[in-house]
Amino acid sequence: MVGARGGLTFEEVSEVRAFLGLKGIPGLGERGIRSLVDLHGSGQRALMAARAQGQLWDPPGEDGDLPSWLAEGMGLLPMTSPRYPPLLRDLTDPPPLLFLRGRTELLGSPAVAIVGSRRATEGGRRTAETLGTLLSLAGVTVVSGMALGIDGAAHRGALNGGGNTVAVLGSGFRVVHPPSHRSLYRGIAGAGLVVSEFLPSEAALPFHFPKRNRIIAALAGAVIVVEAGMRSGALITVDHALDLGREVLVVPGSVENPQCRGSNALLREGARVLPDPEAVLQELPELAARGAAARSARAGEPGRPSIPRELQGLWAALSPEPSSVEDLAHRASVSTGEALAGLASLELSGLAVQRPGLHFVRR
Repeated sequence: MVGARGGLTFEEVSEVRAFLGLKGIPGLGERGIRSLVDLHGSGQRALMAARAQGQLWDPPGEDGDLPSWLAEGMGLLPMTSPRYPPLLRDLTDPPPLLFLRGRTELLGSPAVAIVGSRRATEGGRRTAETLGTLLSLAGVTVVSGMALGIDGAAHRGALNGGGNTVAVLGSGFRVVHPPSHRSLYRGIAGAGLVVSEFLPSEAALPFHFPKRNRIIAALAGAVIVVEAGMRSGALITVDHALDLGREVLVVPGSVENPQCRGSNALLREGARVLPDPEAVLQELPELAARGAAARSARAGEPGRPSIPRELQGLWAALSPEPSSVEDLAHRASVSTGEALAGLASLELSGLAVQRPGLHFVRR
């Protein structure tokens, strides 16, 4: 039975309230909650069992926070919902509750996580943005943590490629972190999906970020590392990915760049090399095939024309700001002549617009 509140069934509303109660029990944690739910079969019965053991805590009443969260347009999913992402069940400590804003269908789509340093170089950010665009164009969802540096660049690239991106937050929805990413947050919430396991007003505390990395790894079929230092949080995501049996690819970096020491170390330990962004679909053929199928399923929906594979790198190099042919050729790693020919094709397809001085912008 559907329609209780905010698209939740009446049963899901009861489960959300039960999980709010379980989350309030000191020391229980996600693993403990999962154990109780596995044992008793639902959040409501798990809470009743906890109360019987004297671990009392009352979830908010009808005039508590739940109605206001739904009124703000937040989606909620308890881990017992049939709509809960199956990939998160691979975790030993899945989030009991997911707060969602945006395109919830992206939770079930083929996905790749792109992670790396907050103090990324310009080249690293450009690589992450190109990867994000190419994957999104191919129907593959880009998952990252909306942090400065590589994360933000990957999300921006995915938004440029159609919006197939999921941001997993280290705070609640009412606390945008970092504050400089407010516009990026709005863009992802509008075109992609924002996910958090934290209550809406919870702050961005330091221990939240390593914790959220397990969700990033679980939601993706593969993890790509771009510029990670030896103490980078991206390496925590890699550890989770390996534990979950996910593929790990690394973009090699300069030995002189301290922000690449961790990612280069992964290569020495046997991680797969991603030699350049344009090779990503060839390196992940199964995810690429699933992305193509998802894109074909949406073919009847209004949207931009299909971009030929040989032009995707050039299109990814375009932006709303005018760029010269030479700059675009450099970004796309093609000759000036190839860039001119490709830009002409993109212009004819309505995907690029020429500006004075032989400069081009994305349409």
